[in-house]
Amino acid sequence: MASEQAKFKFRGYRITEATMHIAADRKVDQQLNVSFPGIRYNTQDHTYTLILGVTVTNEDKSLDISVEMIGFFEFDRDLSQKEKDCFFSANAPAIMFPYLRAYISTVTGTAGIEPIILPTINFAEALRKVEAK
Repeated sequence: MASEQAKFKFRGYRITEATMHIAADRKVDQQLNVSFPGIRYNTQDHTYTLILGVTVTNEDKSLDISVEMIGFFEFDRDLSQKEKDCFFSANAPAIMFPYLRAYISTVTGTAGIEPIILPTINFAEALRKVEAK
């Protein structure tokens, strides 16, 4: 018998912290290093919050961006630990990342530099690679 999948709703997001340092005296190098300092989630009843952070830097230190956002999710039932691990490691970040990406593009574009457009990320594939190691 197949197990029933939990239905969920993405209730929205909020940028909770953002810092940006841009060198005033030189062109910003677009060779970027993008890292995720961590993905954390909290739970209360059937409501979950995911905290997703990203740091964008470059080699010549002309750019340093750090953004943290929180996403709000609601499920129709409790999730097993395995379901939580899967959803909050791949699915939820994939839902939230386009908003984070757009935020960084908008902020950098209005800061007087060429907009920073982060690459798309396949979170499910990244999770598979991590699990394989």
